Amino acid sequence: MGYETYSGIVAREVDVGDADRYLTLLTVESGKLECYAKGIRGKKSKLASQAGLMTYGEFYLFKNKDRLILTSAKASEHFYDIRTDVEKCAYAAHFLEIARDVIVESQAFAEALQTLLNALYVLCYRELQPEFVSRVFELRILALAGFAPALDRCSICGAPFQDGGGDVKYGFAVDGDGLVCASAGCEDAAGRLVRLSPGAVRAIRYVSGCGARDIFNFTVNAEAARDLAASVPEYLQYHFGKEYSKLGEVKRYRTFEREMNYKIIRKEHDK
Repeated sequence: MGYETYSGIVAREVDVGDADRYLTLLTVESGKLECYAKGIRGKKSKLASQAGLMTYGEFYLFKNKDRLILTSAKASEHFYDIRTDVEKCAYAAHFLEIARDVIVESQAFAEALQTLLNALYVLCYRELQPEFVSRVFELRILALAGFAPALDRCSICGAPFQDGGGDVKYGFAVDGDGLVCASAGCEDAAGRLVRLSPGAVRAIRYVSGCGARDIFNFTVNAEAARDLAASVPEYLQYHFGKEYSKLGEVKRYRTFEREMNYKIIRKEHDK
């Protein structure tokens, strides 16, 4: 038994009983931790404002046998601007779910945690498209997890690529290990292929290999953005073995928003 202090972020919360909650923390020191927050949902609880979902800070835990109990917390970042935007909330939930899968219990993974925090910070404070932030986050996490796609050689036969330049489209195996050369044998063996523009390939190469502080310091054109959207989520699903569905909430929200706008326009027109 004893007290320990951890720096990290609340990545999930599950209500228990009338006032309690189980929290999943992603910490610098010990990776993923599950703890019990007694009374956190009560009206007089001081924990509620310091240990809510997506809150980053210091958490003070007491270990009682096999259970970690949250006794107090000191928040340093709440990411409030994300909480007030439905679309950003969906993207943040997507990031948190991926991070929970990559960061395992009792094993520090500082690079993955820092990537999560960087993505949330950019989503909250910088004027970047959430979908672009998502693609960068996914690519970086894939690279950190050891699944950076092969870009300089064919992922099937190993033949090196020559810089095609111009408008050459590269075949990318979304259920494989990266780029595939144009030979019929390799393309047939690769399964599902998505064609990537040189700009998309450069973006993947940059995000996979740049410094941690620089992953969002670049731009892509519309074609590259479309190519990344068509390939990276499937590549992530294949290598992590699950479908991430949080971003479906964004599509449902946008559909609802369009329907409401249409009704408003029709109502104004009918007056």
